[in-house]
Amino acid sequence: MEQVITERPAKFGLAGFILGVASLLVILIQLSAFFEPQAKTSGSVIGEIAADIKQSAAHALAGQPAPEPGSPPKDYSRAVTISAICLAAIAVVLGGIGLYRNEPHRLSYMAVGAGVSAFVMQYVFWLAILICGVTLLISIIGNLDGIFS
Repeated sequence: MEQVITERPAKFGLAGFILGVASLLVILIQLSAFFEPQAKTSGSVIGEIAADIKQSAAHALAGQPAPEPGSPPKDYSRAVTISAICLAAIAVVLGGIGLYRNEPHRLSYMAVGAGVSAFVMQYVFWLAILICGVTLLISIIGNLDGIFS
């Protein structure tokens, strides 16, 4: 008698791996956009604030109502980040389903690994930014006597 072992194709594992890699790429692009230079300099922002204060004071002295504030520009970075995290979660779930269905394990393991690494990458990035910010604040506070003397 021959035993024929039929392997199922790795449908869920492959789909999870593709979604995991896509979420990693989106998060990587999102994190690299964090270091792009800002559109306005601090001087121009301060100048705009001063102009708004002057305009508001002129309207108040004339007895007119305050001007309506302008709407801020739309920022889709939060939606992109949330969608990338959802893709990572779906990749982990699909990898788990692939493991449950006894598909070839390699793609399922890679799907779970890519999904989890997308979570970890974002967490470690923000943790590093937080540590750098605290270190910068500590060094500024420690050198205040040198700045004002």
